[in-house]
Amino acid sequence: MSTAESPSRFRLPDLPLWLFGVFEAVQAVLALALLVTVPVLAMALGSAGAGFDGGAVTSLSAQVWLVLNASPLQLTEESGWFRLVPLGLTLIPFYLAWRAGRRLAQGSYPDQLWQGLTGFILVYAAAAGGIAQLAQGSTITAAPPASVAAAAAVAALGSLSGCYAEARSATRMIGVDLEAKVEELSQHLKWAGAYLWAVLRAGAVAAVAAVGLSALLLGGWIGFRWMDVANAYQAIGPGIWGAAGLTLLQLGAAPNMVLWALSYSTGAGFSVGSGTQLSPFAAELGAVPDVPVLAVLPAEVYEYSWTVLGLPLLAGVLAGWWLMREGENHLDDWFVLRIRFRPVSLTLSTLTLGLLTGLVTALLAVLPLWLSHISLGLGRMSDIGPHALLAAVMLGGWVAAGTVLGYLIAPATSLKRRRRLVPDETETDEAETSEDEHGSPRRFKKLKNDGAGPDHARTDDEAESFTASKQR
Repeated sequence: MSTAESPSRFRLPDLPLWLFGVFEAVQAVLALALLVTVPVLAMALGSAGAGFDGGAVTSLSAQVWLVLNASPLQLTEESGWFRLVPLGLTLIPFYLAWRAGRRLAQGSYPDQLWQGLTGFILVYAAAAGGIAQLAQGSTITAAPPASVAAAAAVAALGSLSGCYAEARSATRMIGVDLEAKVEELSQHLKWAGAYLWAVLRAGAVAAVAAVGLSALLLGGWIGFRWMDVANAYQAIGPGIWGAAGLTLLQLGAAPNMVLWALSYSTGAGFSVGSGTQLSPFAAELGAVPDVPVLAVLPAEVYEYSWTVLGLPLLAGVLAGWWLMREGENHLDDWFVLRIRFRPVSLTLSTLTLGLLTGLVTALLAVLPLWLSHISLGLGRMSDIGPHALLAAVMLGGWVAAGTVLGYLIAPATSLKRRRRLVPDETETDEAETSEDEHGSPRRFKKLKNDGAGPDHARTDDEAESFTASKQR
């Protein structure tokens, strides 16, 4: 029976990667625009007293879109800048870029990934420039260059994070075998690279720990003074929809307030308007914006306020303990070979380790602290939040001190744990010996040789000979 060949199906050609990136950028821009425009349009339609103004809705939606992408706006009447980056809400465009980066990584080869990423970032930034033109209003305007730069930064950071989440390694992202490149280096450079990589990760550990402890501090303080927040809601009387919008804004700015708490815990403090200062050592508050959560701000310095300084110090201790567990302090080995007096070599290597870890933590924290600062562009309300550089420097100092303490304390805790395990092993050996003396059947038990000596372990050959003799 003869069979005829089936005609080949029509198949569309694969999209080039740059066009795939353009498609992902358009999708992200439209998704965020829809998410912003719907509530703004609902608010405009809900205001029955005023007529519907489509131009105002478009301008306000474009302004909100830019704010979510960390773009500053300018107030024309006050000649000041309105800069509010609600870091919680900025996670929305970041997630859209992260999703796009992950999809691009799935559909491209490592050496071609840059094509899709370039198309995505350029189109997303160009869309931000166009939206900045739509955001021009009578009282608020947008600067297209600043909007383009801010949106490009959000798109680049999010898409690269998504690519790494999919690839799980930089080698698969860029198509270059980094491990092979490292193997070509000399042993001294390998040790130096391992040391620096350990310091970088320790700085990240300290930064994450400091932010986490600051979040616990903020949450505990808000819970302690929750009635002040409730009373502020009642005093404002925003209504159901107003309360919902106000709560959403506060949740979006929650990461900002966590970073304010971080600055407070370092001793640098933060301001709530020009000429004000709030820190463990000073409480100078003026008129506070009508935001319910700001009702929990302490109006005085308490006797226990200074204890919050232990939070960044504790973060440094955790980083030092992690470094001791990592065991990549090759600088200490270098000092030992050149300085025979151990106290001096240990002091120098540990101080250097602490300073480098504190420096990495400060560099990681300075940009988020700067982004958490708010400027409403109206008089004294142009300075709300921490002074990023001062707070980062003080955080780095506390982390450096904590790293030194944690690195020196970690061996003592490990030694204490080993001493606690030794009596348990002794009691177990005594119990087995007493059972043998009372006539209980002796059972062969293969012990693992973990450095206690040859008398404490049996090899596989000894186990087989022992079993064979028992069978005979």
